Amino acid sequence: MPSSAPGGDPNRFVRQLGNVMDLPFVLIGSIVIGGGIGYLLDSHFHTFPILSLVFGLLGFAGGMYELIRRLSSRRPGGNQNGH
Repeated sequence: MPSSAPGGDPNRFVRQLGNVMDLPFVLIGSIVIGGGIGYLLDSHFHTFPILSLVFGLLGFAGGMYELIRRLSSRRPGGNQNGH
């Protein structure tokens, strides 16, 4: 476990590790939710697999957007306040 900088937060590494461990769930979760909504709409409108694919791709795009947004705000020179 790397040591923190003098005067820095000793729990910084643990927080960063937790944030990185969260990222795959964001991507997979958005794909599953998008595909699930598409599947439900497909079963209602009898259009399988069109809406499942469309909403799955929309979920993937949303997940990638969220990953990029989270990673760009964590860079040392990036915006650290989440805006």
